[in-house]
Amino acid sequence: MQARNPSGKAMDIQHAARVLMMDRGFNGFSFRDIAADVGIKSASIHYHYATKADLAEATMQAYREVFNEAVLQIEATSAPDRLRAYGALFVTTLRDQGHLCLGGMLAADVASLPSQVRNEVVNFFEAQNEWVESVVREGQAAGDLRQDVDATKFSKMFVSSLEGAMMISRGLKQPQDLEDALEMVIQLAQA
Repeated sequence: MQARNPSGKAMDIQHAARVLMMDRGFNGFSFRDIAADVGIKSASIHYHYATKADLAEATMQAYREVFNEAVLQIEATSAPDRLRAYGALFVTTLRDQGHLCLGGMLAADVASLPSQVRNEVVNFFEAQNEWVESVVREGQAAGDLRQDVDATKFSKMFVSSLEGAMMISRGLKQPQDLEDALEMVIQLAQA
């Protein structure tokens, strides 16, 4: 796998891979596609990433780190508002870029993912579920969210709902449906 902080062409390759995977999934791109996007020969990609699995692993790891950093920057004070801000990361990705979350897109390909990429997808969703669960627990302690909601189960349902609504909204070309789903799920948990 490439170094954790790629630069130059390796960064360009990772960016092209991320965009292609967010649009087409793991099985929907080749080194030739990336080479065309970056303006290099496909053999040059092997200098930075020996295999497609290595490239996908590095790309998913970088995406997870950037996404987790964005989540940590959420400054809303109430739990419902923090959940809305979290969901806005998904809404913005779909509405402004027309892409799906890389984690969700790769999860859809799980049956054909190399184990190292699958592990990165698992790491992504574990981090997301943990963050949402902590927000729910804080919201319950503050009286913003219902006490009878199981925080662990809600976090998994919340993240899964966003991922699924994102896919369907994209398929129907109705990004507003994702925003509506986000708001509905939050309302279900509010006190």
